[in-house]
Amino acid sequence: MSVFLKFNGIRPNNEMGKKQKAYSVLFSFIFGFASGLIAKILDSTLIPNELSFLGLVGSNLGVWIFILSLVAAYSYTPKLAATRVFVFLISMLFSYYMYTILILSLFPIKYIVFWFLAALLSIIPAYIMWFSRADHLISSIIIALPISVIAFEGYKIYLSTVKYYEKFMQYENVLISKGNYFYMLGTEILYALMIIIILLLVPKRKKQCLYIIPFSVVVFFALVAVLP
Repeated sequence: MSVFLKFNGIRPNNEMGKKQKAYSVLFSFIFGFASGLIAKILDSTLIPNELSFLGLVGSNLGVWIFILSLVAAYSYTPKLAATRVFVFLISMLFSYYMYTILILSLFPIKYIVFWFLAALLSIIPAYIMWFSRADHLISSIIIALPISVIAFEGYKIYLSTVKYYEKFMQYENVLISKGNYFYMLGTEILYALMIIIILLLVPKRKKQCLYIIPFSVVVFFALVAVLP
């Protein structure tokens, strides 16, 4: 219990009324619902082939980690952070799979169950992520975690696209028509921007970057060494 109390002492809760809390959760629901619908539309045949890479970007885990990290960090309390992240994910999954069921006539029950369980488990990292917006060493370590995962996914996308390019480099028109090169370039820029935005918005003090960046590098190389 004493450890838990010390952890909660890293960042004090912000005072808020019931109306503020309700509006905050409602915003997360609307934002999540819209995000799921947009992600599914971008992943559909309604999008021109030249912009099809947008659907691939939206299906990457790093984009959602970025969004949820900001949602959690800018909540009033850790409990509200967990609630808002869960509501966001549930509403996003609802709109995403309702589109899949009603428009595409598909019912991927295994995926629905899997992502629902993932949304349920997300309340734990969301609760912890709330403590990232404080001037504390532990906060710096917490911020380094999503940055490392985002950087790692961007790195894996880069490697897979380079391998594809090396395989089909003699067929430049095929590469460009498939959009893989532009997908890689756009994704790397996007991932770099997400990392920069987290570094600018989440730390309570800019000097924390002196700790965040080295922690991020260590975790990144650990992921590279452990995960294929």
